[in-house]
Amino acid sequence: MRRLLVLMVSLGVISSAMAQSSPISVTWRLRFESWDFFDPGVAGVDKSYIFAASLLRAGISGKLGKSQDWRLELSQVTFSDLPENSVAPAPAGDLGLGATYYRWNRGRDGSIFLKQGFWQWRGKTTTFRLGRFEFAEGAERMPKDATLSWLRRNRIQERLIGPFGFAHVQRSFDGLLFSQDSKDGNFSLTLFRPTRGAFDLKGNDQLSEVNLLYASWTSSFDSQSDWRLFALYYDDNRNVVKTSNTAGITGDVKVTTLGGHYLRTWQSGEGKFDTVVWAGWQFGDWGRLDHKAFAYALELGYQWTKAQWQPWLRIGYFFGSGDDNPNDNDHKTFFQVLPTPRIYARTPIYNLMNNRDLFVQMMLKPAKNLSLRLDFHKIWLSKSQDLWYSGGGAFTPTAFGYIGRPSGGSTRLMDVVDLSIDYNPDPSTTWTLYLAKLMGKDVVRANFPASSSGLFAYLEFVRRW
Repeated sequence: MRRLLVLMVSLGVISSAMAQSSPISVTWRLRFESWDFFDPGVAGVDKSYIFAASLLRAGISGKLGKSQDWRLELSQVTFSDLPENSVAPAPAGDLGLGATYYRWNRGRDGSIFLKQGFWQWRGKTTTFRLGRFEFAEGAERMPKDATLSWLRRNRIQERLIGPFGFAHVQRSFDGLLFSQDSKDGNFSLTLFRPTRGAFDLKGNDQLSEVNLLYASWTSSFDSQSDWRLFALYYDDNRNVVKTSNTAGITGDVKVTTLGGHYLRTWQSGEGKFDTVVWAGWQFGDWGRLDHKAFAYALELGYQWTKAQWQPWLRIGYFFGSGDDNPNDNDHKTFFQVLPTPRIYARTPIYNLMNNRDLFVQMMLKPAKNLSLRLDFHKIWLSKSQDLWYSGGGAFTPTAFGYIGRPSGGSTRLMDVVDLSIDYNPDPSTTWTLYLAKLMGKDVVRANFPASSSGLFAYLEFVRRW
């Protein structure tokens, strides 16, 4: 905690010294996480703990003439009070994310590394970027409509590629980006490799054996619609065991994903409806197995825009395919690639692989600077012969990036109810309180026989200069 206090004092000095017009930008995020995980019934293992994490990002930008610019940004991460005895024997494994951070950073509680460093050329309609940068698929040509923009950020963006912003170390990409705008839409093309990070403090290193190629066309039919078609190729040559219901799979993973999304809003009565459609189809190689998988999401919402607190009710269903036979030559588990998983699993102990998620959410706006969100999820595995997956993709050379726990022959995974409260006392400051109740079902009980009930909560402070 001493290092966090020193950091708080240093940030106060930085903020007072920075002029409003300075090309320097600083963001500081401080989060206290509390985990009361499912109980595997193993003596000497702590399932309940609280830890703190600080993420400081400081960057400077500049111009090289009229059409060229550059950015250099560093990240500094500090952990405090990570749990030392919260990794249980298989199949239970890590009891919450605090255990994951400790397992990958034994003896280390902080690091500093290059977060972004790129050169960029901007024409009237063309952008070319080269270097290290953040990237979120689905963020191309964001719509101007506020509802469509919220849907894009929260229900479309980063399903397959993202910077893993919830994790304290996060993720960047080394490579190039090309973007071309026209009156009809936006074409984007990226070729890059991810950095280490997410849970691993060695965030400066590149994962040189993981390559991605992504292309998209984003457009709209009118001001109340938004759509995108995309293609993604993932090539992973790391010599690690690939997580699968078929044991011992090694070899390269080469997966192509084709997909798209469609968003629509329309006025009706005292508010407006919204709808979300997203789908992806995959094919390729999973080591020695043939990979064929798919996923889709269907959502519908209604916001009472003229009512007090502007209540917004949404329901949705997601399906990610699973594998029904661990003994054949096919791999049918939908692969989430390199996402930001927390957007779609707000308590990030599951993801979109071998997953069926039926949810309802209510959002309220009691004041201009105060937002409430309440979610309820009923979650099943798609196939009982497959695994309960969690994780967000490659973040280290020595592990695949996803873990899988056995299903116990069942499909019913868990129910999750959670509440988020976001408060912005000023445009540069955000406070967030998150509370979640985890109600494990048959699959959870098979892995955690002592208790299938859990709690997750955090308090987060974000300040931008």
